[in-house]
Amino acid sequence: MISVCKIFEFQAAHFLPLYEGNCKNMHGHSYKLEVEVEGVIDSTGMILDFSKLKEIVQEIFLDKIDHSLLNDHFTPPTAEYMVVVMVSLLKDALKQVPDKKLSLRRLRLWETSNSYAEWRQNG
Repeated sequence: MISVCKIFEFQAAHFLPLYEGNCKNMHGHSYKLEVEVEGVIDSTGMILDFSKLKEIVQEIFLDKIDHSLLNDHFTPPTAEYMVVVMVSLLKDALKQVPDKKLSLRRLRLWETSNSYAEWRQNG
């Protein structure tokens, strides 16, 4: 199988009320989201057009969470939990793409330039 990956960036704030430390206070991050999709190359020579992947991610995540308070969308608003929710929503969205057999291979959410949470397809 072949995979394609698209990287997205968004800004958001959050606070971790159950955390003991500075992160219990509201603060912001410049997030980077990597979405890798696997599939079969079709007659167009692609498994999925990058613009279609962008449209999917924009619709189910970015339009809702960019420049928002993540606490309004995720409980808790940790990178790890956000990845779990994002994976579930993306898997469902990819099943809806007509005439394609796509699977999510990897999703990586960078909270800072040196810290990320990641989900990877087994096998």
